[in-house]
Amino acid sequence: MTRPTIAELFDLSGKTAIVTAAGQGMGRGIALRLADAGANIVVSHRHLDKAEETAAAIRANGGKAVAALADVTDLGQIGDTVRTALDSFGAIDILVNNAGGMHPFTPFLDVTPEMFQWTIDRNVTGTYFFTQAVARAMVDAGRPGNIVNIASTASTRPDMMVAAYNASKAAVVSLTQSLSVELAPHGILVKAVSPGPIRTTATEGLYTDPGIAKMISDRILLGAAGVPDDIAAAVLFCCAPASRHMTGANLVIDGGYVLT
Repeated sequence: MTRPTIAELFDLSGKTAIVTAAGQGMGRGIALRLADAGANIVVSHRHLDKAEETAAAIRANGGKAVAALADVTDLGQIGDTVRTALDSFGAIDILVNNAGGMHPFTPFLDVTPEMFQWTIDRNVTGTYFFTQAVARAMVDAGRPGNIVNIASTASTRPDMMVAAYNASKAAVVSLTQSLSVELAPHGILVKAVSPGPIRTTATEGLYTDPGIAKMISDRILLGAAGVPDDIAAAVLFCCAPASRHMTGANLVIDGGYVLT
């Protein structure tokens, strides 16, 4: 067999990817990077104007992208997004489950049932049923694919006062492993990427506080939080031919955070 070139190992030309919560932050970075590799992108976000902004940026750079309104807790909107992908590009090859959320820092004894359910719905339920909808489309088409779930280092190195979030991300890692077993016979690979501290539009407020910023940097071996493209590069690897023999794995991108 001819050895693929480096370019071929990371080529997504002709592939179609749905990226959830891709209107900003890590999701936007992931969508832009997959588009750079040649993929058609369905930019899914719960605010359509944000999705349109990312899709427009991809098109302005010569790529192909459409926007789709999808709150991952709304099963109807999940189905609509899958149909948008199929209608726009004919097939789905990649799903990146990036959407999620962390409840406010709250002592365990004070977390309400509503706060707990909000966290589970965004991080676990949405990932579960978005994956189910996309995997059904892949299986029906007899088409292999890649599914990447964005987990967190919180799954193995829990942070204080976000117990529900920690548990939900541990569930995402476990779900990744379970689905890799069930979907492997269909040629569908399922992987997780676990970010450590990442500086995004959503977390920027933490880094404007010098005390919090120092506390975070002191706990990272490489001395600083990551940026969205650090995660995007890992997701690209997980979606590309370079990782064709990997499934059920959890790729940790954290600058050494879990080792401190």
